[in-house]
Amino acid sequence: MKIKTIILTIFCVLLFSCNGKDELNIVLDNSEPLALAPDVSWAVITEPYVAYKEEKSWTSNGTGHCRLGDIIQVQGKSLDKENKIWYLFEKGWISEDCVTVFNNRYKAKTLAESLLNEKK
Repeated sequence: MKIKTIILTIFCVLLFSCNGKDELNIVLDNSEPLALAPDVSWAVITEPYVAYKEEKSWTSNGTGHCRLGDIIQVQGKSLDKENKIWYLFEKGWISEDCVTVFNNRYKAKTLAESLLNEKK
């Protein structure tokens, strides 16, 4: 009798523990294929208005501009004559003072959204 009770108890536990669980659907976001690439960095502009520079210098000519919360893929990184870090982007150089750099685009997006929400 004990064995039947134990077997029935185990059967009931197994039956009811698996019942009612929802399936988890995972959706892969392919909109930005480099978002999680291990060798790609992303910068978020942390100042209201920033000019891209031709060279790693504040006095260098501007080649374009970006704004607070913009997310830009980093192309390179270098030190200037004063050992300050400058990041290279498609449109030019920006000083480390104006950006925060992340190892994936999703982290960058979180900061960008936070900065833009604070601005409102």
